[in-house]
Amino acid sequence: MKTKETRKEKLSHVLLIKKCHCCGELNEGRREMERCQGCNKSFLPSNYFSKVHAKNSLEYQQLFAHSHELHEDDIVKGLGVIW
Repeated sequence: MKTKETRKEKLSHVLLIKKCHCCGELNEGRREMERCQGCNKSFLPSNYFSKVHAKNSLEYQQLFAHSHELHEDDIVKGLGVIW
């Protein structure tokens, strides 16, 4: 018998893949990456300019979304993909 997968379970499988524009490293995760795993270069959050600019580091960290919160239009073409 097939079990029906819940929406939450489906969303937990969404993977973000981001290519570093400096070293070319492919970074993967369920949440937006803040730094490249290869060269440690800082990344901006996706859809950064439509979000409120953070006043402190805690607010800035909260700008990085989980994979299920992003839409394909939110990421820079050629540098990121939602899989």
